[in-house]
Amino acid sequence: MAQKIKQKHSTPKKTKTSPVQQKVELFDKMEKFFTRHSQACLYLCLAVALLFSLLLFNVRITDSSDDALYIEAGYRYAKSFFNYYYTSTAPLYCMFLAIPIAIFGVNLILLKMFSIVFFLLGIFLYFRAFRGRIENIVLLPALFLTALNSLFLFYAGQTFTEAFTLFMSGWFFCAFFKLDDATETGANIKENWGKFLLVGLSAYLLLLARNVAIVIPLIILIYFLFQKKWLTSLLSLCSFGLFYGLYKGIIEPLFWGHLNLKGQYAAQSNMMWLKNPYNPGLGTEDFNGLVTRFLENAKLYSTQLFNITGLKSEAVAPFNYTFVAILVAFALAALVFSIIRKNRRIWAVLLYVSAFLSATFVSLATSWAQPRLIMVYLPLIAIFVFYAFCALLRIKKIRWLQWTYPILIVLFLFVNIKKVIGETEKSLPVLEQNLAGDKYYGLTPDWINYFKASEWAADSLPKEKIIACRKAPMSFIYTGGRSFYGISSVPSTVPDSALKVSKFEHHFAATNPQGMFVRTYDSILPYMKGLAMTDKQTYYVFDIPDKTFDFFVSDMKLANNKTYFDTPQLLLDSLKTHDKSLVVYPDQMLDRLRKDSVTYIIDASLRADPNKKTENKITTITRWINFIQAQYPNTFEKIHQIGKDDEEPAMIYKINYPKE
Repeated sequence: MAQKIKQKHSTPKKTKTSPVQQKVELFDKMEKFFTRHSQACLYLCLAVALLFSLLLFNVRITDSSDDALYIEAGYRYAKSFFNYYYTSTAPLYCMFLAIPIAIFGVNLILLKMFSIVFFLLGIFLYFRAFRGRIENIVLLPALFLTALNSLFLFYAGQTFTEAFTLFMSGWFFCAFFKLDDATETGANIKENWGKFLLVGLSAYLLLLARNVAIVIPLIILIYFLFQKKWLTSLLSLCSFGLFYGLYKGIIEPLFWGHLNLKGQYAAQSNMMWLKNPYNPGLGTEDFNGLVTRFLENAKLYSTQLFNITGLKSEAVAPFNYTFVAILVAFALAALVFSIIRKNRRIWAVLLYVSAFLSATFVSLATSWAQPRLIMVYLPLIAIFVFYAFCALLRIKKIRWLQWTYPILIVLFLFVNIKKVIGETEKSLPVLEQNLAGDKYYGLTPDWINYFKASEWAADSLPKEKIIACRKAPMSFIYTGGRSFYGISSVPSTVPDSALKVSKFEHHFAATNPQGMFVRTYDSILPYMKGLAMTDKQTYYVFDIPDKTFDFFVSDMKLANNKTYFDTPQLLLDSLKTHDKSLVVYPDQMLDRLRKDSVTYIIDASLRADPNKKTENKITTITRWINFIQAQYPNTFEKIHQIGKDDEEPAMIYKINYPKE
């Protein structure tokens, strides 16, 4: 009995917790902590985003001019909403800009603050969409990375579409996941009809905010079919189709049907498939060209992603496929782990990013490879990369390495904070001067002269006269709302189609006028038809009558000048020895200006490399003037110049049209 009592009251032995258990608990402890303080973390994230977006605030327009273009479009909507429709890209953001413009006018600072609000709302909606659906140790670092990314913070304070797109995609994920949760046990139309409509509405509005969102129906279809939610998939697509049909079939024809939008949409679509959007004469891409474009864009954008997140210096390994391979590896790892762990939210992220990036890589020319186009997917890419890290470190044999994850996240965020602080130190002095009234402070002389020329033209020339320039939306902003006529490219044609299709009624001749007698050139100038150009040579193409042609040939022989061609094929054979060649028609260029009643034109010395003054300049307007002048001398009369000849000047010309 005593023995039994002793056993009853004996102190139980302490069991040791296994080392493996202790290491497994790290992620669980982190998750528990961040779940308990998730709201506080969100508020901190938003506060950081607001603080640094204000510190990086810039009251000027960027030299890409897209931000100015959106403002000008918003202004036109505000002035006459139903007599204008923006078709250069998706129109929704410009429609939103019309609201503050209609109330406060073109107030640049206010419009930029409007963009910061969308940036903050976007972070908030991403938190609401993914909270409780993926781990906080994945979600919160992704949001903090977005809030601390210097490029995202810069564009948050600009009137580009990226902050607005972040907001719209966050709203879509909120609606999409709510419907996904509600249809776990069946579609149940009676209870969930509102959620179906919300998914369709948010998806279609995302399409109106970003053209590449044309892949949204495919994302919805694949996601729900993968879960065998047949009815949910069908009803979601019907909801999207309902709003698509409502807008395209009723709203658009009713309000903007008189604007011939089909033709404008067709022109926009055609431009997407051009080999070079700034040189339509090179033609459209074939299948092999699209594959090459996809691969090149994948290389360019993936490298830019590593640049903007601070993982790679821009000076090191400019572009290569290593970064594509790294991203694909993380995406595949995230896919495998999400399938094993049945985390369908990660499937949604991977599906969304893959579809949107594929559409971007195929539809955009490589010359448009701008970091902001990959930046907008940063929070989603960060989510699947961080998820892959966490899932990998949950493998039993390497759980002891879980401590590396928080250290890597802290280092990652520190790199971005350091970059933001460096950018802040550069931007604050400029901001102070701009707010003090010096709107040109921080600009290079080429832009200062261009804007001053735009202001002079707006103030000095009659209001009804149309003024052409290279960066029309930027001139619009700096002149307080004076509309300008934009010229972005030189109309050109590939030599094969131009020279073979063109009708030559008399004698074909093509030559370089250098080394030609002045009398010879003057005699054949009235018969100029076009210019054939390579990267090294320009040939003037003529259709010369009999008597003048005989005089031309005899004079060329007299000058011992044999550099001319008397058949189109001989010129084509010569052009084919060069990598690039094209044909322009001065008559066509002049007719376009005449048709659109352009009276004046601004030619500036805008730098090709914005960071330094070189001989390379943006020569679009210069080429227009020179090409037309080649056939019609004295067409352009310089009436004013801003800046000295050696100080990157801007010139204003009056167009004296030759008699028809």
